[in-house]
Amino acid sequence: MITTAFLQFFSLYDLYAQWETAGVFDFLLPIMLIFAVIFGILTSTGVLGGNRGVNFVIALSAALMAMRLQIVSQFFSLLLPGLGIGVAILVVILILSGLFIHESNWREWMPTFFWGGIIIGLIIVISVINSVAWFGSPWWQRNWVSIIWMVALVAILAPLFTGNKNPTDEGNRGNGSILPFKSIR
Repeated sequence: MITTAFLQFFSLYDLYAQWETAGVFDFLLPIMLIFAVIFGILTSTGVLGGNRGVNFVIALSAALMAMRLQIVSQFFSLLLPGLGIGVAILVVILILSGLFIHESNWREWMPTFFWGGIIIGLIIVISVINSVAWFGSPWWQRNWVSIIWMVALVAILAPLFTGNKNPTDEGNRGNGSILPFKSIR
């Protein structure tokens, strides 16, 4: 009887609304995320030695100082929903590609999914940077698509112009890249 009465008045929407008004999503969760990343980097690299207390204090103070500015909270509030949408798109593509992938050829498809995930991540990060207006000028907002296309074109054409680093492999695959022809240089 008590549980049914409790569940009649309890909803996750109300809980999320309370957390939002309390600042959990704007301050607490970004502080925890920044702290975890900085603490993990300091602990795993051992830059400051093996003292976890020093790493804790530095990570906590850096996370608290980062959250002083509203732009950090705004950045995370734009980035994380976009990340969720990007992961959902990638999962749907993986599920649908299950029609074409078999145990014999799944290794051939993995680079496609990897680069697809990288491209989705870059689109999300660029759209968040564009929304936050980090670059401070409308030139970046007008021309970011052209810059992405130029970077993609250079990445595609770069293997054509790079020479072979090992002269003994000259007969194997041309220039050492995956392309079936030799480089121009």
